[in-house]
Amino acid sequence: MNAMEQEIIQVETFCRQFYEPVNGLQQKEAERALIAFVESPDCLQKCQVLLERGQSPYSITLALNTLTKLCSKQPFLTVAQRIDIRNFILNFLYANPKLAPFVLQAATKLYATIIKCGWFDREKDEFLFRGAVDDVTKFIQGSMEQSIVGIQLLAALVTEMSHSGNGDSARSLTTHIKTSAAFREVQLFDIYKLACTLLQNALKNNATPTDDVRLGLFSSLLSLALACLNYDFVGTAVDESDDANTVQIPAAWRSTFVDPGHLKLFFTLYTSLPPSVSHLALSILVQLGSVRRSLFNSTERATHLHALMSGVRDILENHATNLGDAQCYHEFCRLLARLKASFQLSELMESDNYTAFISQVANFTMMSIQHLQFSHNSLHYILSLWQRLVASMPYVKSAQPHHLDTHAPEVSRSMVMSHLDMVAHVINEGVEDPIDDLGLLHQQLDQFAIIVRCEYESNCTVIVQLFERSARVYDDLLKKQGSAEKDILIEEERLAWLVYFIGAAISGRVAYTASDETDAIDAQLICRVMRLMSFTDTRLGRRKSEKLELAILQFFEYFRKVYIGDQSPKGVYSVMKAELGIDDELMVMSIMIRKIVTNLKFWGDSDNVVTRSLQLLNDLSMGYSSIRRMVKLDEVQFLLKNHTSDNFPFLGTNSTLVDLKCRTAFYASLARLLTIELADDEDKLEEFMRPIGVEFETLARLMGAAGTSLFNEREAKTAAIGVARDLRGICSALLNKTSYVLFFEWLYPKYLTVCERVIEYWYAEPTVANPMLKFMMELDQNRSQRIQFDISSPNNILLFKEICKVFTVYGSRILSLTDIPKNDMYAKKLKGVSIAFNMFRFALGGCYCNFGIFLLYGDRTLDEAFQVLLKLMTSISHSDLLEHPKLGQAYYSILDQIASNHIDFLNKVDVQIFLYILDSISKGVNSIDSNVNANSCQTLDNVVTALFKELQRRQKHPEQATPESRSSALQVYEMQPQRYQQLLASLLRIVMFEDGRNQWNYSRPLLVLILLCDRHFQELQPRIVASYPEEKRPQVQHCFLTLMDGVDSTLSNKTRDRFTNNLSIFRRELNETQKGMENVNPMLDWIAMRDELDKFWQRLNAEFAGSGGETLVVYDAPLHRNLYLM
Repeated sequence: MNAMEQEIIQVETFCRQFYEPVNGLQQKEAERALIAFVESPDCLQKCQVLLERGQSPYSITLALNTLTKLCSKQPFLTVAQRIDIRNFILNFLYANPKLAPFVLQAATKLYATIIKCGWFDREKDEFLFRGAVDDVTKFIQGSMEQSIVGIQLLAALVTEMSHSGNGDSARSLTTHIKTSAAFREVQLFDIYKLACTLLQNALKNNATPTDDVRLGLFSSLLSLALACLNYDFVGTAVDESDDANTVQIPAAWRSTFVDPGHLKLFFTLYTSLPPSVSHLALSILVQLGSVRRSLFNSTERATHLHALMSGVRDILENHATNLGDAQCYHEFCRLLARLKASFQLSELMESDNYTAFISQVANFTMMSIQHLQFSHNSLHYILSLWQRLVASMPYVKSAQPHHLDTHAPEVSRSMVMSHLDMVAHVINEGVEDPIDDLGLLHQQLDQFAIIVRCEYESNCTVIVQLFERSARVYDDLLKKQGSAEKDILIEEERLAWLVYFIGAAISGRVAYTASDETDAIDAQLICRVMRLMSFTDTRLGRRKSEKLELAILQFFEYFRKVYIGDQSPKGVYSVMKAELGIDDELMVMSIMIRKIVTNLKFWGDSDNVVTRSLQLLNDLSMGYSSIRRMVKLDEVQFLLKNHTSDNFPFLGTNSTLVDLKCRTAFYASLARLLTIELADDEDKLEEFMRPIGVEFETLARLMGAAGTSLFNEREAKTAAIGVARDLRGICSALLNKTSYVLFFEWLYPKYLTVCERVIEYWYAEPTVANPMLKFMMELDQNRSQRIQFDISSPNNILLFKEICKVFTVYGSRILSLTDIPKNDMYAKKLKGVSIAFNMFRFALGGCYCNFGIFLLYGDRTLDEAFQVLLKLMTSISHSDLLEHPKLGQAYYSILDQIASNHIDFLNKVDVQIFLYILDSISKGVNSIDSNVNANSCQTLDNVVTALFKELQRRQKHPEQATPESRSSALQVYEMQPQRYQQLLASLLRIVMFEDGRNQWNYSRPLLVLILLCDRHFQELQPRIVASYPEEKRPQVQHCFLTLMDGVDSTLSNKTRDRFTNNLSIFRRELNETQKGMENVNPMLDWIAMRDELDKFWQRLNAEFAGSGGETLVVYDAPLHRNLYLM
C-alpha cells in the first residue's frame, strides 16, 4: 500500500469521525486533519484519487466540495484540468445515479461551477463549456434514475448561473452578470422548454404516478422549471423571497407564455400529483402569475388572468384536499396574493367568473383565519390580497359590483373572532401565542387596518359589542371571589387583542375617505380603551397584565400618529368630550404622560413595558409644537423634578442591563422637554441635574473605596453605567448653545473627573467603559454648532484637553490587553477602540478648538493623543478592519480627519508606520463599503497632494531641501516609488472596469498620482492598450488622450475639475469601445477579453511584488476586494 492510498484511508476515517463523532475532542481533531488535507498543495491529485477509490459518502463529498472551491479560484486550474474534472463527474454520476442526496448535491454543484467559470473558455471557434444540454441528453436517454440525475445537473447549473453567492469566486460581479446574461440568451429558454416537454411526456405516460422513482422524476422536472422561472433575468439580484417581485420574462419567450396550454399544464400537474410534489407546481404557478404585464397585449393578459382565476376556482371546488398539506397551502396563498399584485381590481372584475371567484376566495380566507394555529405564516399572503383589494376600491370606475363590501367585512370580523377564540387554546393548551410575535402581530394589524375600513361602521359595531362583553366578564371575574386564574387570563388576553384591533382600526384612517361619521366611530372606540385603561390602572397594586399593557401602549402609539399634531383631525374630540370630558389633544397627551409615569413606577420588573413606555415618551417629545404644549403639563413637571429611583425603580442600582439601556432614551426625552424651559429660566438645568449629581456623589464615594475590602464593585459598576447612559441621553438632546454651555459648566470639572476615573479603572470592562466612552463621544460632538463658549472662556480648550486625556488614558491601557481570544477580540477590545476613534475624531473635527495653541505654549496633550492613536491604529490588523464594519468605518474616518487637518503630523511619523497606513489606504480604496471607500480616497488625495506640494516647494527652494526635512511620504516616494505606482494602477483599474463606483472620489487622488508618477503612467498606457484586441487599440489609445486633454501639471481647482470631467468621458468612451466587441466579432466577446485583461493586471501585480512591494492588491478577487497577499 503506497503513501497516497494510506492517506486516502486516513481521510475517510477522519471524515467519518467528523460527521459521526464519538465525542467533541475526536471531532475537533478530525476537523484539523481535514483542513490540513484541503489546504495541502497536492489536494487536487488527492481529491481525484479520493473520488476514484473512496468508499465513504462523507469523503466523496469532501473531495467534491474541495474541487468546487479549486475550480472557482481561476486561474488555479488549467482549462484541461477543468475539462477532465467535468468529464469525470459526468461519468461518475452516470455510473452512480443512486448516490446519497448530499453527495449528489455536491457533485451537481461542482459541475455547475465548472461550467460557469469556463463559460467563455474556447478553443478556436468552439466554446468548451457550453454543451450542458448535450451532456444531459445521455442521462435523459438512460434509466429513470439517470434521467433524474441529468435533470438535477441542469437545475444546479441554472441556479448557479442565476446567483453570485460563491464567496470564494475570483470572478467579479460584473463578470457574473455578463455570464448570467449570456447563459440566459443562449441556453436558459432551451432548458425551460426541455423541462416543460419532459413534464408533458411524463404526465402523458404516467397520469397518476405512485412509485417513488417516478415521483422523483416529476419533482426534479418541476424543480428545474421553477429554477428557470426564478432566474435573475435582469441582473438585479433581487431576493427571491420578495413577494412583490415581477418575473421579467424575455420577449423571446413570449410564444410559450401566451399559449393557453402552458398554464393548464401546471394546473393539471397540481391535480395529478400527490401533495409532496404538487406544491412545486403551485410554486411555478406563483411565478407564472407574476410575469411582467408588458409581455402580453390586453387580450392576452385578460386570457392569462382568466386562466389563472379559473384554475384557482377549480382547486377550491374540486381539489381542496391537497391544501391540507402545509407546503401546498402556503404556495396557494402566495398565488392568491400574486393575483392582486400583478393585476388591477378592475381587470379581475372584468372576468366572467369574478363573482364566484371572489366568493370562493372569501370562504377560503375565513376558513384559513379560523385555523390560525396552523396558518400564521401563510395568512400574511391572504390578508395582503384583501388589503390590496380594499385599498383599490376608491379607484374602481366600473359599473359592475366588486362585492368587496359584502366579503371584506366578513374577513375582518372573522379575523377578530378567530383571534379571540384562539386565546382559550393558548391559555388552556399552551399552544404558541401569536400575540407574543410582535413582528407578525404588527404586520397583520397593518393589513387589518385597511380591510376593516370597508363597511367601517358595521365592523366597529361588532368590535364594540365584543369589547363590552369581554370587559363586563372581566369585571365580574375580578369582583367574584374564587374566580379561576385561567378564566381571568383568557379575558385579559381577549381584551388585549381587542385593544390592538381598535388601535389598528384607528390607524387606518385616510384623509380622503374619512368623514365626521367615521371620526365619531373612532371616538367611541377610543373612549372604551381609555375607560379600560383607567380600570386596570386602579388595580395595578393587586393585578397586572403585561399583554394588556403592551396593547394599550400600542393603541396610544396609533392614536398619536393619527390624532396628535398640528394638522391632525379634531373630529373625535366632540364625542370624547361628551363621554370622558376630553376636549383637545393636550388632555390626551396628559393622559399619555400619566400612563407612562404609572408604568415606570409599577412595571419596573417588565423590560417590555418599560421599553415601550419610554418609546412612547420619546415619540411624544419629538413633535415641534406638541412638545411646547406638553412641557406645561403637571405630569411633565413631575417627571422633570422627580426622576429618581424612589419614583422610578428602573433607575436604581439593582437595575438590569436592559433597564440601563432604557435610561438613555428616558433622559433624552426629558432633556428635550427641559430645553424648552431653559429658554425662560436657566436655573431649571441645575434643578433638573440635582438627582444626577447625587448619583455622581454616590459613584465617587464607591470609587473611593476601590482596591479595598469595602469596595462594592457590582454596585459601583451599575452606578457608573447608569450615570454614563443618563448623561449621554441628556447631552444628545441639548442641541443649542445655551443648554449645552449650561450642561458643560455643571459637569466640569467636578463630575468629569469621576468619568475619567471610571474609564481609567474599568478600561478592560466593556460593559462599563463603552457607555462612558459613548457619553464622552456625545459630549464633544458639535451637533448644530452647539459648542460655542464665550470669547473669554477657556472651556473649549479645556473640553478638548479632557477628551484627549480620556483618549490617551483609555488607549494606552487597552493596548496592554494582549491575551484576548480572537473570538472575544471585538467585544472586549475592538468595539471600545472604535468608539474611542469616533470620540477623538469628533474632537478633531468639531471646529471648536484652535490646535495651534498647543504648539504655541508647548502643551503636549495633542501630541500624546496622536502617539496613542498611532499605536492603536497599527495594533489593528487589516483583517479586523474588514471583518468588523463599524471598526473599519471609525478607522478610516479618523484617518481622513487627520489627513485633512493634521497632514504635517502624518508626514512626520516613522516610515514603517506610514507604510502601514498607506497599505490600509490601499485596502480602503478597494473596499465595497461606500463610506470606507470615500474616506480612503479623500485621505489618499490629501496625502499625495501634500507630497506633490512638498516636491514643488523643494524645487523652488533647494536650500531648504535637506534630507532631514523630508516627510515620510517623500521618503517612501524616493525609496519605494512602486508603492505610489501600485496605487495609480489600482485606481486606474477600478475606474476602467468596476461598475457602480463614484468616479469623483477616484478622480482627485488619481490626478495627483498621475502627476507624481508621470513616467510610469506613460509606460503603463501602451501596455494597457496592447492588452486589448488589435482592432480596438486605436479607440483605447484615444481614450487615454482624452483623459489628459487640457490637464496641466498643477493642482488648481480648474485643473482638478477638468480632469474629473475628462475621467467621465474616458470611462464612457471606454465602455462604448468594450460594448462594441460583440459587433466586431461575436466569438470574441467582452468577457473573454476581460480574461486577457485580468492576466495583464496580474502580471503587473507580480512586477510590483518583484520590485519590493510588501502588500499587493489581489486584482482577481473583486467580490472580496479587500483581500491582500502579505
